[in-house]
Amino acid sequence: MKLKQLYWIFFSFVFSCNAQENTTKLNANVFGFCTSNTFTYCDVDDTSFTNSVHKINPQVLRFPGGSLGNFYHYDKQGYGFNFDEINDWHSQKFADRVSALVRTQQRKGHHHNYINDFIFLAKQNDSKVILVANILTSKDEEIIKIIDRFIAEDIEILGIELGSELSNRAYKKHINSVEDYIQIAQKYSQIIKEEFPKMKVGVVAAPIKENTPKRLLNWNTKLAQQTFYDAIIHHSYFKVVDGEEDAGVMVSEKEVTESKEIQFELYKDRVLDYFNEGFEKEINEYNTIFNNKDIWITEWNLQMTKTTGNTLLQSLFISQYLLELLSNPNLQNIKIATYHNLAGRDVSGSIFKGVKDGFETHSTYYPLTFLSAIFKNDIVRIDKDKFNNIYTYNCLDKNDKLVFSYNVDWEMNHFRLNFKETTKIYGSNNLFDKENQNGVLHLKTDLKIKY
Repeated sequence: MKLKQLYWIFFSFVFSCNAQENTTKLNANVFGFCTSNTFTYCDVDDTSFTNSVHKINPQVLRFPGGSLGNFYHYDKQGYGFNFDEINDWHSQKFADRVSALVRTQQRKGHHHNYINDFIFLAKQNDSKVILVANILTSKDEEIIKIIDRFIAEDIEILGIELGSELSNRAYKKHINSVEDYIQIAQKYSQIIKEEFPKMKVGVVAAPIKENTPKRLLNWNTKLAQQTFYDAIIHHSYFKVVDGEEDAGVMVSEKEVTESKEIQFELYKDRVLDYFNEGFEKEINEYNTIFNNKDIWITEWNLQMTKTTGNTLLQSLFISQYLLELLSNPNLQNIKIATYHNLAGRDVSGSIFKGVKDGFETHSTYYPLTFLSAIFKNDIVRIDKDKFNNIYTYNCLDKNDKLVFSYNVDWEMNHFRLNFKETTKIYGSNNLFDKENQNGVLHLKTDLKIKY
């Protein structure tokens, strides 16, 4: 690790001395994906599934997932759930979700721990890993065994999340204040760093929003005073639909009387405001509190709802979000980002939805395969241009030569990859158009598609 740090310091020095020749690559660690529920609903022995994942070219995979990670056990079947632990620690309906997972696991005859499937997928894609540690109910040595397993499998661990969304009110029975969280997180940080001194750990930052609950008022400021961690964890779910949300999911929506065209034009305007100003503002608020600490965005998406799930709007959003992470100089302290979610049973969160013995492909898939070209070529910089509501991202090599470019076109409703003689276009007539089960939208007839 020390040699690696010296390597980056050296090349940073070269860059500062000679701005005309870039010699570093883009941060591939922002092209990551959560695997929550993936191995319950999709089969790694299904080559059509694993080949589809491989075409995305995931640089990072997150295991075992968000809330799942808070109750994961390494030495049991599936995710190793213990319902007594879940009912004790989680005050909401998570046990119902877990019951559905376990029923599917049993129906499919899964008797192994899902870490085996995860390791298979990570090795097949040469992906790095970010782990969510169960700091609520695991034995002290359990996280060490998991780390040892990944090291034995020659899989690089980028960092350990000290719990997932533990600022959420669902955990307030035992974590009623940031002091409660700090006590638990600091204990596990010490356990990890005693065995692996250079392993990075991240802590759960509370969401910054209006009408902050009393329990969270001082969460971030008090956490910022601590020194036992290397990064803060932020979950980014941009809300475009009006209604009540909780932990990234819309739990109720206001009745809509406008047409779909008007409705989705409003959503588009909100998305554009977010990319023009809101995204930077969101990150700057954390930078101010935490003094520009490294940020891991280990879950991000549009706020999940059937209204926007599997639509072109979602496709364009996730494409531009990733390109902003890679190109915007004001977002470069975001060191890790993992999209929510790779595969599962939902429409709005998962790229692949498990159905019976197969899977459906959603609208986020093809744009992600376009974006994977960045990491298959020696791209060192992405420059952004904007004309009206058309955003162009030019991908350059170390000699400042244009290799290819992307267009996120909110005027013509498409995402385009311009690569040498080939143009790939993903688009449709309307932002609200949804994919069919093969991942194909009702495409514009005047666009030439080459896959």
